[in-house]
Amino acid sequence: MKLIKNIAIISILTAGVSCEKTENIVPDFPCTKEINNHPNAAKYQKLMERLLQIGIPGVTMTVITPEGTFSKTGGKADIKNNISLSPCHTMRVGSVTKIFTSVAILKLQDEGKLNIDDKINKYLPSTITDKLPNGNDATIKQLLRHQSGIPEYSTISNNLLISNYSIKRQSAAEIISNILEKKAVFSAGKGQEYSNTNYILLGMILKSISGKSANEVLKEKIISPLDLQNTFVSNEIPSSLSRAYNDIHDKGLMVDRTEIENNAVGGEDILDGGIISNSFDLATFLHALTSGQILSPKAFAQMKEFITITQDLGDLTHIKEYGLGLMKLETDHGIAIGHYGSVQSFNALLYHFPDQKVTVAIIRNGESTEIKKVFESKELFNYLFENK
Repeated sequence: MKLIKNIAIISILTAGVSCEKTENIVPDFPCTKEINNHPNAAKYQKLMERLLQIGIPGVTMTVITPEGTFSKTGGKADIKNNISLSPCHTMRVGSVTKIFTSVAILKLQDEGKLNIDDKINKYLPSTITDKLPNGNDATIKQLLRHQSGIPEYSTISNNLLISNYSIKRQSAAEIISNILEKKAVFSAGKGQEYSNTNYILLGMILKSISGKSANEVLKEKIISPLDLQNTFVSNEIPSSLSRAYNDIHDKGLMVDRTEIENNAVGGEDILDGGIISNSFDLATFLHALTSGQILSPKAFAQMKEFITITQDLGDLTHIKEYGLGLMKLETDHGIAIGHYGSVQSFNALLYHFPDQKVTVAIIRNGESTEIKKVFESKELFNYLFENK
């Protein structure tokens, strides 16, 4: 959304920045988690091949259907050291994290520890809410649906500071301190505009209610119960993390931008986009959520109370509505619910097609204009359903 738009500008403005500042080699992670015996394996393989053909260095993809599961990887986790991507390697998933955050909030509501119609000043100190734009008016639900009017912290200037190594892995508290005393975009509940700040604040609410870090809440409520063995929400970077690349000049030359990725996220309690995972875990999570294994029916119904998106999303015209941490897409094969995610060069998508009971998760470790165009098009989903 807004972050995705900014990244294209950042890539141009920081084209001369040296990105590979460490010599870390991504370990070879051979594992037996590849699943290639799905009846539609050949069809899904064509989608993977299409993504690799447009220049993505490495891609991990999982599809869960009533007929079974397909899970496979292709390409490289580390180009310089010729390390092939395996199903046990991980990548940053960006704003797909927002689904996890929303579920954690609704889990606390199911436990009677909050109500999403409560104002956020019930759970955050007045030292923050008195200075936060709309801090004493916005509700938890308005944060979840981007209706709070609280301004976006992830601006072009902020991302330039990340790219220039002036900002490194800020915590939630540090991020919020940067927007205090700023003006609201609109009165709480009187508009709708995507703001990553909303989900930073939701992480702070999780921490306030639980007495634990927001990261620990996600582990306790979601990651551990679902046994997501390759999902990490932590200040530490797992050794399984792939490197990240960007074809800055769109000339077929991928530049290593791993250090910028690691500066952009990874601070304490960053729940707008801090999760590291693989496609198998992401698909397992959304499949469990949509099949009623995580939330109460009432809470999941609330997640699907969508409102029309009114802001300009550029080429993402198939995103029509936003719920509680869920985007609704209109595709050639019906609606899909889930989320896109972007950090700098890592990008992910996680969607469930309720009519077909199909869940798809794809994460990639490379960016270019062409890659972005193909990956974010609604035509990408045709590979899941059409004979090609």
